[in-house]
Amino acid sequence: MLALATLIPIGALGWLGGRTLGQDRELERQRRRERLEVAAGRVALDIERHLQDIEERVSAGHGIRFTLTRVESSQEFPVLYQPVDIGLTPAPTSPLLVSAEVEEFQRRNDMAAANIYRKASRSAEPDIRAAALLGLGRVLRRKGDHPAALIAYENLAALSDVRVAGQPAALAGRQGRCKVFEERRDTSGLSAAAADLATVVYSGRSAIDRSTFILYREMLERWGAPPPPPDSLARTEAAMELWNLWRRGDLEPRGRRLLHVEDAPVLALWVASNDSAFASLSTATDLERALRPLASAQGLALGVTGTDGAAVFGDTRTGISLTPDETRLPFIMRAAPLSTNTEPQETVRRTVIISALSFAFALMAAAALGLYRATTRQMLLAQQQSDFVSAVSHEFRTPLTSMRHLTELLVSRGVTSEERRTQYYDLLAHETERLHRMVESLLSFGRMDAGAYAWKLEPAAIEDLVRASVEEFRREPAAAERQLVCEVEEGLPSIRADREALSRAVWNLLENAGKYSEAGTPIRVFARRRGDSVLVGVCDQGAGIPLREREKIFEKFVRGAGAKHAGVRGVGIGLALVKRIVEAHGGSIQVESEPGRGSTFTLVLPCHES
Repeated sequence: MLALATLIPIGALGWLGGRTLGQDRELERQRRRERLEVAAGRVALDIERHLQDIEERVSAGHGIRFTLTRVESSQEFPVLYQPVDIGLTPAPTSPLLVSAEVEEFQRRNDMAAANIYRKASRSAEPDIRAAALLGLGRVLRRKGDHPAALIAYENLAALSDVRVAGQPAALAGRQGRCKVFEERRDTSGLSAAAADLATVVYSGRSAIDRSTFILYREMLERWGAPPPPPDSLARTEAAMELWNLWRRGDLEPRGRRLLHVEDAPVLALWVASNDSAFASLSTATDLERALRPLASAQGLALGVTGTDGAAVFGDTRTGISLTPDETRLPFIMRAAPLSTNTEPQETVRRTVIISALSFAFALMAAAALGLYRATTRQMLLAQQQSDFVSAVSHEFRTPLTSMRHLTELLVSRGVTSEERRTQYYDLLAHETERLHRMVESLLSFGRMDAGAYAWKLEPAAIEDLVRASVEEFRREPAAAERQLVCEVEEGLPSIRADREALSRAVWNLLENAGKYSEAGTPIRVFARRRGDSVLVGVCDQGAGIPLREREKIFEKFVRGAGAKHAGVRGVGIGLALVKRIVEAHGGSIQVESEPGRGSTFTLVLPCHES
């Protein structure tokens, strides 16, 4: 019942504390969400302003330009190929070129063809010069004159945008150089030439169609050149898709749209008319680079997905979502706090709540513990007092029964032998002394425990006091058939002692040695000097005392478990009385014991001169 009465209010307080913390967390969660929604709304407005700025630049003619026949790159956004097949341009007509081709293809005279191509390469017309250089490089390669072929292709590449064989001279010349290095098995030269060709192809400066671009990309991959930049490829694919929509008339005059090409998202913003259009194309990398700082300025992490759920960039699993209907943006925006750290106000509030609950818990626990300890102590004290009364009653009953029996024998004159009568008188005197000693011990212990004992400390010879106690104990039945050894060092200094009290202490130790050791085993008493102290000890060969009981046995009403189990008589105040007596003399008591081998109790008393 005591435990139940203690645990119920503690449990109620715990439940109330849990509810309070839960409500506080829920309230703070709602506040965080409100703050997050406000910050996300600000980010959405900032993104809208950013897109409006892009639209203004597009309206002013900046960005990729669409015409009816092609898509023109901008400095910011290169277009890698065109949306229509450019095809082969008509071959330039020149008597020299015709003669060179006759020598090359019909007569198989490479020497004559090379000479004629050289003459044609000095023509004033760029297209004739480009065709002549392309043929010259081809013939020289076939002849194995690689240095001369490289020069011819370099001159061809210098003609840049002049078209030859359906492609810009810049690409045809660089392609020829790569083939020369490939035929020469010049790995380093081929690597450098392929890298140079890749730079031109991926710059978007050369007007080629998709099939030509794919052809060049495959050649460049074979020659170990780097692949096209993914962003440039994605922008080009998006431009092609947007151009086709515009040409079909399926594109609004102004708009925004998130396209997915080459498995990559591209945000398109455009302004269109009937004969031309301008567009801005932003890849996922462009969007992240532009939009993430806007979110970071509000302390948010930003994630973007298409309306179909496809991720664009950022973490799209946490935070709150804002749809295009809410933001007018062409994608779904997801915002989450950059930091999950608790704000100072929340920390302070929660600390106050937890501190108050902890203090209340501690107070109730302390009160419960105090109540439990007080109740336990009272119950233990009551049990000890009950045991004490029972033990005292038993101790008194034994001598009183003997005295009553002896008295009845003597009064009834049933004992006729004078020797037997004298023996009975001695027994009656012994039991009377024993009862007197028990009563005096109880009265002395009561006065000492209450602090009312009148100590009579005076100089005393410890050797006389010890010998007298030993001799008196020899007459006890417990000393019969037992060797009682008394070892007293000569010349011991005197001590200040209450003779009666100190004699009672030594007697109690002797009595315990007799009670707790087997009959016939010796008891040794010693007195010797150690420094400024005199040691008085009693040794037995009894059952010994376990380590866990060595401190408790000096408390009042406490008896060892072994004594109770063996049924040894006692009231539990003997050692407590010894301890109080020796402490009143300014000394202490020590115990050395080993279970099964006996115990030694030693009184440490200060010398009179110290």
